[in-house]
Amino acid sequence: MKPAAALLLAGLALVPAAPAVAQTGECAREAASIRRAESQLPRIDVAPPGDKQIVCITLETNMLFARRLAAHLAQCPRSPHARNGEAWRQAGARYASQFRERNCRPTIRDYRG
Repeated sequence: MKPAAALLLAGLALVPAAPAVAQTGECAREAASIRRAESQLPRIDVAPPGDKQIVCITLETNMLFARRLAAHLAQCPRSPHARNGEAWRQAGARYASQFRERNCRPTIRDYRG
């Protein structure tokens, strides 16, 4: 009876580890996706200041990226992106402020993050 109980306890000990292992894989995949997305972000400093539509879309794209990164870091605090998390949080707030100041309207639909 004792070997069976030990086997059962050993099996139960592995159950909580399975989601952590799966989450680690998901975190790594999302971190890679974020790295690719960050490299493709439009730069606000090269957007023509007189073209409101381009400036608004650039701001919105960067705001959404900042939200996506924040959501990723909430789920994966040990992500390689964690060291840039605070800078992106501040940048996202700055972009949101500029978005409102310019009276921009959201145009990017069906963003899944």
